[in-house]
Amino acid sequence: GLLAGPLAYHFLAGVPNPAPSPLPWWQAVAGGLLVGIGVRLGSGCTSGHGVCGIGRLSPRSLVATLTFMATGIITVYVIRHVLGEYLP
Repeated sequence: GLLAGPLAYHFLAGVPNPAPSPLPWWQAVAGGLLVGIGVRLGSGCTSGHGVCGIGRLSPRSLVATLTFMATGIITVYVIRHVLGEYLP
């Protein structure tokens, strides 16, 4: 789906080629695999836990969503302030 969707859109809609990704293809594939593993380990995706799970007042989804948010905040802090890099 992640590869076939953009290709189908390109050919069916007749849009020009999108801008090339700054990442090598293998990094994009590795990232996709890690996301898939995380979804499997977490028993759902971030939006599923955040929107549906919290809406159902699920304690498990609340913990998962807080974990996702805290991890994201810590990651941005480390990249920008500890490593001194800015990634647009």
